[in-house]
Amino acid sequence: MKFHYLLVDDLVGKEEFERRVEEKVAESGDLLDERTAAMLVVKDLGRAHIRIRDLPAASSLVCFFAKVLSVEEPREFERPDGTTGLVANVMVGDETGKARMTLWDEKAGAVHELEAGDVLEILGRPKGGGRHPDVTAVAVQEAACEISCPEETDASALPEPGGDLEVRIIAVESPRTFTRRDGSTGEMVEAVIGNETGVFRLVAWAPAALLGIEAGTSVVIRGAVPRENDQGIEFSLGEAGSVSPSDREITVPMDTVADVEEGRSYSLAGTIQSIQPPHSFITRSGRQSSVRNLIVADETGETPVVIWGEKAEEHLVPGDRIEVYNAGARRGRYGDLELHLSWGSALVVLAEEEKEVEVVGTIIATAQGVCIDTGDACYLLTEPLPVGYEVRARGTVHRGVITISHMEAALPDPEDLQSRLDHFSGRP
Repeated sequence: MKFHYLLVDDLVGKEEFERRVEEKVAESGDLLDERTAAMLVVKDLGRAHIRIRDLPAASSLVCFFAKVLSVEEPREFERPDGTTGLVANVMVGDETGKARMTLWDEKAGAVHELEAGDVLEILGRPKGGGRHPDVTAVAVQEAACEISCPEETDASALPEPGGDLEVRIIAVESPRTFTRRDGSTGEMVEAVIGNETGVFRLVAWAPAALLGIEAGTSVVIRGAVPRENDQGIEFSLGEAGSVSPSDREITVPMDTVADVEEGRSYSLAGTIQSIQPPHSFITRSGRQSSVRNLIVADETGETPVVIWGEKAEEHLVPGDRIEVYNAGARRGRYGDLELHLSWGSALVVLAEEEKEVEVVGTIIATAQGVCIDTGDACYLLTEPLPVGYEVRARGTVHRGVITISHMEAALPDPEDLQSRLDHFSGRP
């Protein structure tokens, strides 16, 4: 009874809770046991059990049923005060998804009593979203119900470690330097890859393997090792691995805005409706990074998109047709569902032809840079000009940026000027 009382201790006192449980048992003619009666009282008070998919949006204390999928060995750690603690992680699941349950100290020490296949009733505190939400266990007890955990299609379609992986290269990042445990440095390159089974992150520890391979190319990757984490499926390619061209046309499945649900990753194409300038911030590790917000729409609706890191600095303008890959869906600070692009995600701007234009407008300064404002459109200048001048310009426009080939001062239209003067003077 104490287990379930923790869910409602802010609503009723312990004695009142026990009285309600006893009433439930009596009303059933002693057909209900104490645990079932306590669950019914909790439900009457509006604190029913939830599903794993609802964990990211749940309150500070939740209760749910789940099946044990895997159990990690407990490990020791040192607290800031010098004492030693114990922690263990257990992967659990139900028909709606998976979650990582963390047990501390005494509970972690008893984790050897759990086995894959056990069904538990878990009282815990959610710690965040992601592919598999985290929950800290407050109390755990065995449950008599059955839980079904269907296999995920992307995981079941993965090749064995070291097997062949035929994919399309969606995006390739610039090589980065990393420091090994022994203090030496090396280079790595990250890519986003995809095929009919999904979209994945690839980390190549020998950048030469991806040298000269362009986005959009179909390849066969040999020797890659798959691994599942909170962001999805990730492949690691060591120095013994190889990448070779493929002649097969590979189709990556795309979602729509209407498909987006919290807690999963999505790939979709759409048009930028609005966009905000990048905002710089300092990460917890002390590194400077950027974030940017935009609205993307397709034929089924529109959704906020949040871009993190270097991708936030890419030149983007309203009207751009873009594709986003492996973007995680989660709630924003105001409760709206958002798509987040970070590690393992890709942003692709679809090609657009240049067009010749002749425009008349005013040179103005905006958050994106210096522009020509025509009243109907605003074209970003490749090279800044003095602000405030009225100009007539000819040139080429590509993705909202104008490259000027000829420009002259725009003289005001005498008839338009006289009309304005008459308006202010009150003449008919």
